[in-house]
Amino acid sequence: MNTNRLGIIGGMGPEATCDFYHRITQHTVAQKDQDHIDMVILNHASIIDRTYAVKNHLEDILLQSIAEDMKIMEQLNVTHIAIPCNTCHTIYNRIQGLTSIPVINMVEETIKYIVANQAHDAKIGIMATDGTIYSNMYQHWFEKYHLPLYVPSSQVQQEIMNIIYKDVKSKGLYDTKHFEEVLNVFLENGCSHVILGCTELSGFHNSFAKCTIDPMDFLVKASIEKTGGIYKGELK
Repeated sequence: MNTNRLGIIGGMGPEATCDFYHRITQHTVAQKDQDHIDMVILNHASIIDRTYAVKNHLEDILLQSIAEDMKIMEQLNVTHIAIPCNTCHTIYNRIQGLTSIPVINMVEETIKYIVANQAHDAKIGIMATDGTIYSNMYQHWFEKYHLPLYVPSSQVQQEIMNIIYKDVKSKGLYDTKHFEEVLNVFLENGCSHVILGCTELSGFHNSFAKCTIDPMDFLVKASIEKTGGIYKGELK
């Protein structure tokens, strides 16, 4: 009997949390209910906006909220924790320092895949929130492995923020035309793939799977496997 239990600190945003849960169930090898992994979902939608916190040096407020969530997870005896939010991972080390429960690092899992599967000289682009770009989180990982990373101009970055906040978060709208216009800027600048470095952008992956890399995929895979489930499906 599998006694592991996954704790999900969600709400960043709520739609992404729903998508994450759905992907876990869809990608778990299961013939019956009992083959799925046990999960506890805390949809902490009222938590401070992560980009706002990073850009205004309010990470301590963000960390305080997550510390309260960690206490709940510890009381519920989860064995692993997943946080489906890229920007939150900008303070991953401080988050892990709050608890002895392993927090799955979505960004690290993504980088492992890129290092193992992409040509070493392939240029990869990053679409993410201002907070993630501002923190240099992905830039540091790419520098560590001596890989080229394309960061968009401020004008393109504003369009990415519009997609995340004005389209997806505000309206629940996945405007593939708007997204493709932005994606083409990356491709025209020599990128073979673009990381969808915000979980609100994950909804575009299926339509543009050939040239996008979705960190949510790797968080799903790691969450299933580390919590004792069997993963099915190929990551693209």
